[in-house]
Parts: sequence; C-alpha cells; structure tokens
Amino acid sequence: MSKLVRIGVFVGMILPELLLAQYYPRPRRGVMPGTPNPGAYKNVAGSFRGKLKDLNSKEITIETDDDQVVSIHRTRKTKFLKGTQTIKPSDIDLETVVTVDASEDVDLSLTAVSVTVDPPKKSAEDKN
Repeated sequence: MSKLVRIGVFVGMILPELLLAQYYPRPRRGVMPGTPNPGAYKNVAGSFRGKLKDLNSKEITIETDDDQVVSIHRTRKTKFLKGTQTIKPSDIDLETVVTVDASEDVDLSLTAVSVTVDPPKKSAEDKN
C-alpha cells in the first residue's frame, strides 16, 4: 500500500507540473516593441511628378524626371486641378508636367487622389 501511495503522490504532484511547464509562460504574440504600427502608414504612398504620357478612364501614366514610367489607377474620386481650380481631365494635354498625389490600396497598388497641372518653369530667357 505504501508503494501505491508513493505512486499516487508522484502522479498527483509531478505530472501537473510537467504539463504546466509545457504551457506556461506563454509567448507573447502580436507586434514586437519597436515595430511600426501598420495602421499609421495606411493610404500613404506619396507624390509623383513628371510628364503626362497617357490619361484614360482607368489609368494615369507619367514619365518621371529620371525616365521611369509610373502607372497609377484612377477612380471617379480622382480630382484634377490647375492651381486651385478644378478642371476636366480632357483639358490636360499630353507631355504636360503634372504632380499626382497617390494613396496605396490594400493590394499595394497606387490610386490617384489628385492630379495637379504644374505651372511651366520659367527659363533663363524669360527672366531677361
């Protein structure tokens, strides 16, 4: 009987400790300290400046100063501006220098928020 009591005490005291040792302490899951909050950068992509190469009902294509071609999706909410005035997309000629403010979608594609026609640069001849 003494042997049976020892086995019962062993099982009653040691076995729960072994089971809990596998479970606790639980590792923390989630964002590690120092990791930026993904929500803080939501919808931020930036501005793109360049010559307008193509403008259709679904997409705006510009060529940047460093000869990169950027295609940005366009929606019905995209605003077209010249200075502070709203204009029609058809009023913008190809090869016109524009700035496109874009946001980033969930699928990491760019969507144009606004397209602003940049004023022409004044050359050295115009200053004299």
